[in-house]
Amino acid sequence: MEESILLVDDAIFARKLTRKTLDEGGYKNVREAVTAKEALEKISEERPDLILLDITLPDRKDLSLLKEILENDPEMKVIMLSAVGQELIIADAIEMGAREFVSKPFKKDEFLTMIRNVLDE
Repeated sequence: MEESILLVDDAIFARKLTRKTLDEGGYKNVREAVTAKEALEKISEERPDLILLDITLPDRKDLSLLKEILENDPEMKVIMLSAVGQELIIADAIEMGAREFVSKPFKKDEFLTMIRNVLDE
Protein backbone atom coordinates (compact mmCIF):
# COMPACT_ATOMS: atom_id res chain seq x y z
CA MET A 1 0.00 0.00 0.00
CA GLU A 2 1.26 3.44 -0.90
CA GLU A 3 2.06 5.68 2.05
CA SER A 4 -0.19 8.69 2.47
CA ILE A 5 1.01 12.17 3.38
CA LEU A 6 -1.07 15.15 4.45
CA LEU A 7 0.60 18.47 3.62
CA VAL A 8 -0.78 21.31 5.77
CA ASP A 9 0.42 24.74 4.63
CA ASP A 10 -1.48 27.89 3.71
CA ALA A 11 1.18 29.23 1.32
CA ILE A 12 0.41 28.07 -2.21
CA PHE A 13 4.02 28.41 -3.39
CA ALA A 14 5.28 26.32 -0.46
CA ARG A 15 2.64 23.65 -1.12
CA LYS A 16 3.52 23.47 -4.82
CA LEU A 17 7.25 23.23 -4.13
CA THR A 18 6.79 20.62 -1.39
CA ARG A 19 4.36 18.59 -3.49
CA LYS A 20 6.75 18.65 -6.47
CA THR A 21 9.59 17.45 -4.25
CA LEU A 22 7.41 14.67 -2.79
CA ASP A 23 6.33 13.64 -6.27
CA GLU A 24 9.95 13.48 -7.45
CA GLY A 25 10.72 11.35 -4.38
CA GLY A 26 8.04 8.86 -5.35
CA TYR A 27 5.35 10.00 -2.91
CA LYS A 28 2.19 10.18 -5.01
CA ASN A 29 -0.51 9.82 -2.33
CA VAL A 30 -0.38 13.40 -1.05
CA ARG A 31 -3.40 15.34 0.16
CA GLU A 32 -3.38 19.01 1.05
CA ALA A 33 -5.01 21.23 3.65
CA VAL A 34 -4.79 25.00 3.94
CA THR A 35 -6.30 25.49 7.40
CA ALA A 36 -6.25 23.65 10.73
CA LYS A 37 -9.97 22.95 10.39
CA GLU A 38 -9.46 21.38 6.97
CA ALA A 39 -6.49 19.37 8.25
CA LEU A 40 -8.50 17.91 11.13
CA GLU A 41 -11.31 16.95 8.74
CA LYS A 42 -8.88 15.18 6.39
CA ILE A 43 -7.15 13.40 9.28
CA SER A 44 -10.48 12.06 10.53
CA GLU A 45 -11.57 11.01 7.01
CA GLU A 46 -8.41 9.03 6.28
CA ARG A 47 -5.58 8.76 8.77
CA PRO A 48 -2.39 9.71 6.91
CA ASP A 49 0.89 7.90 7.49
CA LEU A 50 2.65 11.26 7.87
CA ILE A 51 1.64 14.88 8.36
CA LEU A 52 3.80 17.75 7.16
CA LEU A 53 2.57 20.64 9.30
CA ASP A 54 3.32 24.33 8.92
CA ILE A 55 3.35 26.19 12.23
CA THR A 56 1.46 29.27 11.07
CA LEU A 57 -1.97 28.74 9.51
CA PRO A 58 -4.82 31.22 9.00
CA ASP A 59 -6.87 29.73 11.84
CA ARG A 60 -4.00 28.69 14.16
CA LYS A 61 -0.78 30.62 14.73
CA ASP A 62 0.77 28.37 17.34
CA LEU A 63 1.34 24.71 18.20
CA SER A 64 -2.26 24.02 19.23
CA LEU A 65 -2.97 22.00 16.08
CA LEU A 66 0.05 19.77 16.73
CA LYS A 67 -1.12 19.33 20.32
CA GLU A 68 -4.65 18.41 19.21
CA ILE A 69 -3.41 15.94 16.59
CA LEU A 70 -1.12 14.17 19.07
CA GLU A 71 -3.73 14.14 21.84
CA ASN A 72 -6.11 12.36 19.45
CA ASP A 73 -3.42 10.03 18.07
CA PRO A 74 -0.13 9.92 20.05
CA GLU A 75 1.45 7.66 17.40
CA MET A 76 0.84 10.09 14.52
CA LYS A 77 4.03 10.95 12.67
CA VAL A 78 4.33 14.71 12.25
CA ILE A 79 7.14 16.72 10.70
CA MET A 80 6.91 20.44 11.39
CA LEU A 81 7.59 22.93 8.62
CA SER A 82 8.98 26.24 9.80
CA ALA A 83 10.16 29.53 8.45
CA VAL A 84 13.52 30.86 9.55
CA GLY A 85 13.32 32.47 12.96
CA GLN A 86 10.94 29.99 14.57
CA GLU A 87 13.62 27.92 16.33
CA LEU A 88 12.15 28.33 19.83
CA ILE A 89 8.76 27.17 18.63
CA ILE A 90 10.39 24.18 16.94
CA ALA A 91 12.06 23.11 20.19
CA ASP A 92 8.62 23.17 21.84
CA ALA A 93 7.15 21.17 18.95
CA ILE A 94 9.79 18.45 19.30
CA GLU A 95 9.14 18.30 23.06
CA MET A 96 5.42 17.90 22.33
CA GLY A 97 6.03 14.94 20.04
CA ALA A 98 6.79 16.16 16.53
CA ARG A 99 9.27 13.71 14.98
CA GLU A 100 11.35 16.27 13.05
CA PHE A 101 11.31 19.76 11.68
CA VAL A 102 12.23 21.26 8.34
CA SER A 103 13.20 24.87 7.84
CA LYS A 104 11.85 26.40 4.66
CA PRO A 105 13.29 26.59 2.13
CA PHE A 106 14.63 23.05 2.44
CA LYS A 107 17.20 21.01 0.54
CA LYS A 108 15.44 18.38 -1.56
CA ASP A 109 17.69 15.40 -0.74
CA GLU A 110 17.76 16.11 3.00
CA PHE A 111 13.99 16.60 3.05
CA LEU A 112 13.28 13.32 1.25
CA THR A 113 15.73 11.43 3.50
CA MET A 114 14.01 12.85 6.58
CA ILE A 115 10.59 11.80 5.28
CA ARG A 116 11.81 8.28 4.56
CA ASN A 117 13.42 8.00 8.01
CA VAL A 118 10.28 9.16 9.82
CA LEU A 119 8.02 6.89 7.78
CA ASP A 120 10.34 3.94 8.53
CA GLU A 121 10.28 4.55 12.31
